[in-house]
Formats: sequence, C-alpha cells, structure tokens
Amino acid sequence: MMWPCKGFDFSWEDWAFGLEASLSPPRRKTVRTRVERLWSEEGEAIACLTVRSAFDLFLRSAQWDQGDEIIFSAVTVPDIPILARRHGLRTVPLDIDPITTAWDVAALEERINPKTRAVVLTHLYGARLDIGPAIEVARRHGVLVIEDCAEAYAGPELPGHAEADLNLFSFGPMKTATAIGGGLVRVRDAKVREHMRSILERDPVQPTSEHLRRLISCGALKFSSTPRLFAIIIAVLEALGVEHQELIHRLTRSVSPEDLLTRIRQQPCAALLALLERRLYQGATPVSRRTELGRALFGALGPEVDLPTRDAEPHGYWLIPVLMSEPEALARELRSEGFYPMSGRLEIVTDSSIPTATSPGAERLVTESVYLSFDPDMPVSELERLGRIVTAAARKAENAREVTGP
Repeated sequence: MMWPCKGFDFSWEDWAFGLEASLSPPRRKTVRTRVERLWSEEGEAIACLTVRSAFDLFLRSAQWDQGDEIIFSAVTVPDIPILARRHGLRTVPLDIDPITTAWDVAALEERINPKTRAVVLTHLYGARLDIGPAIEVARRHGVLVIEDCAEAYAGPELPGHAEADLNLFSFGPMKTATAIGGGLVRVRDAKVREHMRSILERDPVQPTSEHLRRLISCGALKFSSTPRLFAIIIAVLEALGVEHQELIHRLTRSVSPEDLLTRIRQQPCAALLALLERRLYQGATPVSRRTELGRALFGALGPEVDLPTRDAEPHGYWLIPVLMSEPEALARELRSEGFYPMSGRLEIVTDSSIPTATSPGAERLVTESVYLSFDPDMPVSELERLGRIVTAAARKAENAREVTGP
C-alpha cells in the first residue's frame, strides 16, 4: 500500500452530480446568480473560472500604469505574480516566517512607496492568519489589500476578512470542496465590482466539454489514488523511468502556463457553476471532517519537527508540510514506509526589478518542505505511525547537527 500525499476532496456522489450537470446543464445565468448570492448576500461576489481568472479580471479593471507595484507575501503559486508582471507591474516580495508563515508588518510598511498599488497576503496550507494589522498599514498609505484565501476555504460563512478590498477563493481540482474548477472573489468597491463584471461578460464561456473532460480526468485520478492501486502505479512508473511527481503535478494542474491568459479569460460554464453551488451548500463539512485527523497528525509530530502553521487557528489542514534540511532523505524513507510525500508547487516571489534580492524565510520554506501524506480516509493509527517516522528523522537530524556543529 502507498498513501498518496493528498486525495481529491469530492465524493463519488459529487462526481456523479457534476457528470449529470455536464450532460444536462442548467441555465447559466440563473445558477451563477445563486452561487454569487450564496457567497455574498450583499451582492459583492463574482464567480469566475479560476482564482487566477479573478485576479486577472481585477488587474484588467484597475488599468494601473506600467511600473506600478504590487507587494506579495513571498510564497505563493507562481501564476499570480506572473499575471501581475504580464500587466506591466513590478512584483515586490514580503518575506515570511517559515514556521508561522506570517509576514512582518513593519517590513510591509518599509516596502510601501508612492508607486505601490496593492498588497497580496496569502494564507498557506489551510491556516488563517490575522491580516488586520497589515490592513491598518495599507489603509494609512492608500494601498489596496487583496486577501488570497485559495488554500484556506472553510465554508461560505467565512468568506474572508471584512475589511480587505478583495478576497480570493479557489475551488480548483486539488482544493478543499473542489468543483473541478471555479473561483470566487468578493469585491468591496461597487464601482470596481461592476467594471469587473462588464469585462467578464465580454469573455467567452468555457465549453461544457472542457469541464466534462476535466471531471472525467479527475475521477480517473481519484480512482487511481486508492492506496493499493496507487502503489502499483508508482512502481510501474519507476520501472519505466517516469518522473512521477512531475507527472502528478502536471495532471492536477488547473491551467498550463503556456496559454495562461487564453485559458483563464473565460466565464465558467453552467455545469461548473452547478457543481460549485452544490459544494457551497455542503458548508464547512469538507473541512470539519478532516480537522480532527489533522490535529491527530499534528499531535503525533513531536516538538523536534519544524512544522509550519503548527499553532495556527483556525486551520483547515489543506496540506501539511514539515521542514527538513535534507528533504529528499526523508522523502525516500517515507516512500519505503508506504507514504508518498510530495514537493510543492509554491514558489518564491521575486522582485522583478531586483532579481538578486532574497527572502530567507520564504527560501527555507520552499526548499526544505516535504508535504506529508494526509487524507480523511487515513486511519488514525497510520497518521500516528507517520508522525513517529517524521519525528525520529527530525531527532536524527538534530543529533547530527549537534555532533558536526552548525
């Protein structure tokens, strides 16, 4: 048996519903209105194809000058800062602590200058950070705050910080409560929101066939991720010399970088919106059913383990990384024990004007992370065994450092 790093967060009943909606779609505008009202009774929500689509839509509406700046917390998915640069904006990283994943508010204030237009603050791994102090700093300087909650969905009752200008949520294939796509953005400013809506209405609608193809693909991947079958697949790929981690990343990626703008500048089809509506009606259930297990794994990881977001509350346990100075050694040991760890897709945001600038905390988080196997289907006994293996590896590494010195 081999436990995958992460399972798809949909049931076969959800999958069958999505299939039916693809074959017999509802009225798109009607279901879109219902989804947006579910997310915001005040009418502040816009349903988009992906969270990247939502961010790009905002930048298309902003029409800032070339060379204007956006500050990003220094670890995020690569497509978001790439989009900013494609709009002619300078990306400026704000380093984060590799354990808490929080940013330094004083450092944020230092980076704001007359060309700064917005700051993007990203919640990582399912944990929620307090962005209130950063909002206070941004308000003093007239800078917009974009809260990236793509990894931190916890149900419609928690749609993001009330004082952020934008709140971004993702329902992509590997996200919590996935609809095999979809993004929701809450926009506080009514003029900005209506401008974004008018731009979106001119974009083409995603072909239903495309959503159906992705639904079938994700269903096949979910079936393949059952522990016994997954172990066989990995063994076969290794025998064939296939780099299986890269293959998994490619198969589960929402949008390929080669045709990024073309793919994201579409309206979501009716079938996607119908599945998203179903997932929203499930409320916090997708998170609550794994919270107890997440706490069990956190408890099994001893204090010797450098565990990002260990003390965060609330926490949705979307991904669980640990930091190791030799991540590949731990990955090999875990695979030998029946756990399949992964490297992450997150990247370090670079300063597009000063590419040599570094973010030490972000670099440690990205380069040393090993993402542990974690899924609600895993028995507590397996999670505890996983915790013991990782804790023993951390102790061994700590003892080696004490012998050899820093």
